[in-house]
Amino acid sequence: MNRFLALSLFFLAPLTAEEHPQDKLAPSIVEFLDNNCYECHNSFDKEGELDLETLKFDPSERSSLTRWSYILDRVQHHEMPPKEELDEKERVKFLRDLERTLHKFSQIHRETKGRVRSRRLNHIEYQNTIHDLLGIDLPLVNLLPKDPSPDGFSTIAEAQQISYHLLEKHLEIVDLSLDEAFRRALTPTATFKRVLDASQIGGDYKKGGRRAGQRQAILHEGHAISISSQNNYHGRIFETTVPESGWYRIQLTAKSFNPPGGRGIWTQVHSGMCNAKAPTMFWVGSFLAEVEPKTISFEAWMEKDHMLEIRPGDNTLKKTSGKSVTEGIAVNKGAIGTALKSLTIERIHKGHSFHKIKSLLFGDLSIEKGKIRSETPVEDLAKLITRFATRAFRRPADSQELSSYHQFARSTLDSSGSLQEALYAGYRAVLSSPRVLFFTEKLGRLDDYSIASRLSYFLWSSPPDQALLTAAKKGKLSDPKVLRQHTERLLKSQRSDTFVRNFCDSWLSLKDIDFTTPDTQLYPEFDIILKNAMLDETRAFIREMIDADLSVTNVIHSDFGMLNERLARHYRIPGITNSRISKIPLASHHHRGGIITQGSILKVTANGTTTSPIIRGVWLLEQILGVHIPPPPDDIPAVEPDIRGAVSIRDQLDKHRSSKSCNACHIKIDPPGFALENFDVIGGWRENYRAIKSERRWTKGQPVDASYEFPDGSTFDNITDFKKLTLSQPHKIARNLLEKILVYSTGATIEFADRREIEGIVNILSQKNHGFRSLIHAAVQSNIFLSK
Repeated sequence: MNRFLALSLFFLAPLTAEEHPQDKLAPSIVEFLDNNCYECHNSFDKEGELDLETLKFDPSERSSLTRWSYILDRVQHHEMPPKEELDEKERVKFLRDLERTLHKFSQIHRETKGRVRSRRLNHIEYQNTIHDLLGIDLPLVNLLPKDPSPDGFSTIAEAQQISYHLLEKHLEIVDLSLDEAFRRALTPTATFKRVLDASQIGGDYKKGGRRAGQRQAILHEGHAISISSQNNYHGRIFETTVPESGWYRIQLTAKSFNPPGGRGIWTQVHSGMCNAKAPTMFWVGSFLAEVEPKTISFEAWMEKDHMLEIRPGDNTLKKTSGKSVTEGIAVNKGAIGTALKSLTIERIHKGHSFHKIKSLLFGDLSIEKGKIRSETPVEDLAKLITRFATRAFRRPADSQELSSYHQFARSTLDSSGSLQEALYAGYRAVLSSPRVLFFTEKLGRLDDYSIASRLSYFLWSSPPDQALLTAAKKGKLSDPKVLRQHTERLLKSQRSDTFVRNFCDSWLSLKDIDFTTPDTQLYPEFDIILKNAMLDETRAFIREMIDADLSVTNVIHSDFGMLNERLARHYRIPGITNSRISKIPLASHHHRGGIITQGSILKVTANGTTTSPIIRGVWLLEQILGVHIPPPPDDIPAVEPDIRGAVSIRDQLDKHRSSKSCNACHIKIDPPGFALENFDVIGGWRENYRAIKSERRWTKGQPVDASYEFPDGSTFDNITDFKKLTLSQPHKIARNLLEKILVYSTGATIEFADRREIEGIVNILSQKNHGFRSLIHAAVQSNIFLSK
């Protein structure tokens, strides 16, 4: 029973003298606790620091229901009381009675208050909404304070905050966005385009030109050669300096230069000031330069006065000394590099065209010399404000709701005489409305417009399109067949890549991939190109699972991977030469397959120097298998792996588990954690740990032992055996993923009243091999999704 030490503080609740703490529970439940639990877990003994005898049951408090649901789960999973002391019939009756009690009161909460609190758009959704309404393409997310993300999800309503500072930032974005939209609609957009040949990209170091020593590429035989070196900002191109912040299309033609073994040269593209006074560089993309020239295109946001830097970025390549590069002699000494033939950089707009933005803001009104022309400004103002508000509120608004916006805009028109100023003021008022920032959802079953919004923000992170709004207007989205058709339409759209990215970043913790940086002494082969290939791999893998409706068990193991040459080389899978992420068959000796052995996952679950079975074990249990692990007690010290390699992590954890309070959780955490021990900090396969040997070198440390035993006595020797044992629980994997989807899409955590429906859905999905696409459809059709 000591295994509950970590939960003790969570379970303790104040008790009044006037009532028994559990008088609202059925007598059979209290009797079970009295017979099996109170003897050890009372206010005097408090074994494991847990006092069940005075643990209050207050059905009016969700937190109380949550505490008791954890007790039910522990009894159900045979974690308490000791199995040898328990009558199985008593246990079954206790579970049945407590489940009914918790479901009843949780359902009352749901019916009277709803599952979802007042939910606002998260920052990505808000940016996309402004883009959709105004047709602009300004990056807005970074202008807002970071969204809170409990359990990784920024969509959860209870955690969302509204502060004066946040509202102030939203109003600043409204003004910035309206200024940009009106500018685009009223004035011609200035064009910027530069076409550069090799002589304008690189410098002729032999002639001592103005670029000599300025870390540009080296002009050589009609190409600008960017060398693989340690020189900061080598490969910067002054002629790509942009005159204004905005989106740019970059098109370049390049090939490899002195490639080792005939392999391609992975090349990175960044933008920035490219000097030590402003060292921050911004990722644009990467490409594989091969023997034959090829043309590559990128689209990237660049800040005013920033330029491009193009250079080899594969840290497995030999680096040329800085002196050889700055003196321009590296090209004659066998240096490895990328040869650029030409480059074009052009200002573009990723948002709507001038004509589309004009239509969004001014309808069919004409513009003359940058001014709106109207013969009936009062009528046109009212019509345009109504149309804009209907789009912004994502549902029709009646005259009473719109009256204040009309009055405000009309007063501006009367005082200024300018329809343009009146529209700006009216649109600003509309965009400042809570109806834009918050979801409009009434208690109970969602109406069709609310379904349209929930579905669209779920799969596109954007407002509903016209097809969804039209279906909502006709009352069709309440029809399961029509709802399924629209869900399928949204999934087939390329815009659903937004769901894949945002959901994966939250569910799989991918947004934390830069939280730690691998130690350059221990892992010198790691580079930003590899990191981004890892992210692309996981997102492409989830995309493939959805598109092909593959079983959710593929997150544990699959017979294919989504790889390119850089990633395959890192995984030691030969014969892969493609530069784009592609579906590749895997064999057992590759030690890959599934999400849990992908580089992105293995990196976000490690620090920069060592791996920890604790961190990885907790992550796999909570994110993949749906097993909640409470945080350790404050008085339990963290286990710090020995980077010198003198003491193995297994030895350290054996000592750690000698404490009963620690062993209670580690009996669950350690098996999946040790199963992944053959994978290092950056997801590479290892037979031995790495240890620091000298200032610049690492050496083989102690051998890796990935074997372990599950609480039920089953054992495994390696990751392959672990996968086989875990794959015997597809129901568990499907339930967890369904819960994650429902949390992400509805904005509320799973409550006890949701459990029965979730269990029913998972049972139905078993008939469809627990397909991922089928799971998404089932989630959308559920009462959980379709209710507030």
